[in-house]
Amino acid sequence: MSLVTDAPVTANRPDGPGPAGGLLWLTWRQHRWALVSTLVLATLLVGWMTYLSVEMTDLWHQCHNARCPDGSSQDLRLGARPFGLFRQASYVERLVQYMPLLIGMFIGVPVLSREHEQRTLLLAWSQDVSPARWLWTRLGLLGLFVVAVTTVVAAASDHLEHVGTRVGQEDLFRYEAVLATGILPVVISVCWFTVGVALGAVVRRTLPAVFGVIGGFIGVMLLVQFKFPTLMPPLGVYRQVDAPVDDLLRDNALLVSGGIIRTGGGDELSGLFDASGHQFTSGELERLCPPRLDPEAELSCFAGQHLQRYLEYQPGSRIPEFHLIIGAGYLALAAAALLTVWLSVRRTKLSAG
Repeated sequence: MSLVTDAPVTANRPDGPGPAGGLLWLTWRQHRWALVSTLVLATLLVGWMTYLSVEMTDLWHQCHNARCPDGSSQDLRLGARPFGLFRQASYVERLVQYMPLLIGMFIGVPVLSREHEQRTLLLAWSQDVSPARWLWTRLGLLGLFVVAVTTVVAAASDHLEHVGTRVGQEDLFRYEAVLATGILPVVISVCWFTVGVALGAVVRRTLPAVFGVIGGFIGVMLLVQFKFPTLMPPLGVYRQVDAPVDDLLRDNALLVSGGIIRTGGGDELSGLFDASGHQFTSGELERLCPPRLDPEAELSCFAGQHLQRYLEYQPGSRIPEFHLIIGAGYLALAAAALLTVWLSVRRTKLSAG
């Protein structure tokens, strides 16, 4: 039957060089299609990112190491829709963001769920390899593969993000850019690999575990995205309404809040303050500067009354700290997943009697 050929029931290949070689062969035998597919997709992704980096750098040099003028041929090449270089870079950025999900689904989940489904786990542990060695060797081999592949992808992604920031209008303190730079692609991929293994061990069915990984990934992603601007307390400063903020937001700074809220004369806070720090309500602001059809005239009225905004921002120097905070959170989730796997394996061992 296919169960016998698809999942060998012994930890050692008959002619393999002992338990270690048998586990290496077994890991390859059971996961070869997922590993090869991951390697091929990662190679294509790295090649795509390398191409985009080279093209953007070439256009940067054509524009004399400055941002290309609006309407120039280089600018049109960069911003063309739907397949301009910037648009392609955003597609790649999103692929890097979802790469850990694919790793958790197709590499992590089957490690234990398939063994439970095919009822080969206890028989494999009855051989000359202990459950603990079987588990940690499998996780170590697959984990090293995930780290190696995602490290190359992370390096190419980080380089592309820096090139895109230099050439284009985006900055590095965006949620998507932060997740695609530094070592975060590696850390998040390892996290969802271990979560996939844990769900496969607990649920013991591949398809439900896959849906569990998808739900968990989306939930954590939305939580991190929601909390992202305030992972550290933002800095604050008062600025005149008509004062430029380019000096404040240079060097990849992230603006957290500071917009003007124009509503229909109610009690909602407007986001504008007087010199004493009193924040106007929408009703007070409407009485001070009656609504006009021309937004520029309304803004001139605010400036004439010497109103100011309170801007909250994260300076670009905090990007490494944000990397550490997010990475630590994902590593904590990975540690909890590993503990879950270990406890599940211990219970399975005892149930074998």
